[in-house]
Amino acid sequence: MKLYEFEGKSLLRSMGIPTPRGAVATSIEEAVDAAEAIGYPVAVKCQLLRGGRGKTGGILFAENKQELCSSVAALFHHSLSGDKVDRLLIEERIEIAKEYYAGITFDPHTSTPLLMVSTQGGVDIEEIAVQRPEKLAQMHLDPLKTYRLHHVVNLVLQTGLQGTEMLKLAALLLQLVISYFKFQAITAEINPVIVDSQGRLFAADAKFEIDDSGLFRVPEARAFERTDEALTDLELEAKQHGLSYVELSDGNIGLIAGGAGLGMASMDMIAAHGGKPANFLDLGGDATRQKSADALSIVLKTPGVDGVFINVFGGINNCEQIALGLTDVIDHVKPEKTIVVKMRGHSQEEGWALLESRNIPFVKFGTTEEAVVLLKGKMRTKES
Repeated sequence: MKLYEFEGKSLLRSMGIPTPRGAVATSIEEAVDAAEAIGYPVAVKCQLLRGGRGKTGGILFAENKQELCSSVAALFHHSLSGDKVDRLLIEERIEIAKEYYAGITFDPHTSTPLLMVSTQGGVDIEEIAVQRPEKLAQMHLDPLKTYRLHHVVNLVLQTGLQGTEMLKLAALLLQLVISYFKFQAITAEINPVIVDSQGRLFAADAKFEIDDSGLFRVPEARAFERTDEALTDLELEAKQHGLSYVELSDGNIGLIAGGAGLGMASMDMIAAHGGKPANFLDLGGDATRQKSADALSIVLKTPGVDGVFINVFGGINNCEQIALGLTDVIDHVKPEKTIVVKMRGHSQEEGWALLESRNIPFVKFGTTEEAVVLLKGKMRTKES
């Protein structure tokens, strides 16, 4: 379960990680009350379950009530990739002296959490890794190990920080590690960690995702129960069609899989070959013609998708019915995006014939890796 920024910050505060003072507002009146209680200037931040707000105008600043009302009105009419804004975080604006990055994510290559820290905060971690790799210190975490300050001190020293500044960041990093395991997290990221003019550290943002299967072990998350209002428009559409679909941020390859396990393996293979999944979609065991068509329609509308990988095995499901659903959409929409299918099993020959009649590249008896390589190659050819 992805958390809103204000929810993630509440978990961080409970672990002793300082955050700017703030309050959630769902109207101009609530925003004004919050700002007056906090004191100007304030930051006005969209609360959405995705990143990229700063790049798309989702974070504004206000020096007084007039600017606040103008900013709030603008953001309540703001949308990011089709997601409407219905709540804002009104937060004190802290004078920034420095920015750091601190984050933990699950590394699919090692099946262990990966802790990262950098003195280059406020930008995408991918940019740091590519442009300034020497500024990004990394360490895999052992879930069975109890971490102490000296473990993370050695990591922070790799960034070049020393003395009191290094110790403060290490102490914050240790609490982030403890938080990650306590709250059953998949991702726990603070970008940026800001240092104010007095040398105090604050979590200026919080990107938190809790493992759904571990939610019952996180009593603090009970207040974060999701309703359909928390779903993106495409996730809601998928739910209405009986599809298991999760929209992911900043991906470029859409995915349709015939089973959750096959879907996870496909996501790993996409990442291993330099792509990034834009979604997770499991057709389940009742992949009818209509359901298959609905799945492809939704994936084609997923933000950022340049190519689509369809990986199914027709055991319970019928390959011909799946192919009929796919070709229904292809005939109607005529998508320009590259589509590659790996499909075999029940009625596979009939399914293959339908795909071949529409010139859709497919893999008959090859591996998932071969199919991903085929997709990437055709995407590169189209780009050139």
